[in-house]
Amino acid sequence: MAHIENAIYNLSTKSLNLFQILVCRSARCNKGSQAQKEELMSFSVPYDLSLEGMDEPWVETFLTRVKAKQERCNQIWTSLQMEVNACYPQAIAL
Repeated sequence: MAHIENAIYNLSTKSLNLFQILVCRSARCNKGSQAQKEELMSFSVPYDLSLEGMDEPWVETFLTRVKAKQERCNQIWTSLQMEVNACYPQAIAL
């Protein structure tokens, strides 16, 4: 239960950067079509640990590794991109 309480506390008191990995499947992808992109994964990082967003050294390393995996599956995924969005503290109602 402590993990849930910590997560609620963090969401309501700390700014976060939300990282999303978006992919486009070969069978459905039309070049330039934003609507065809699907979220492969997402994760959040406290803002004070990722002040530079996409320009953080660990982000570049992570994205390089994910893109290498995407290249091995290029018959399934035709494109991959990462987006970062800021999420500011907000009240959580349970």
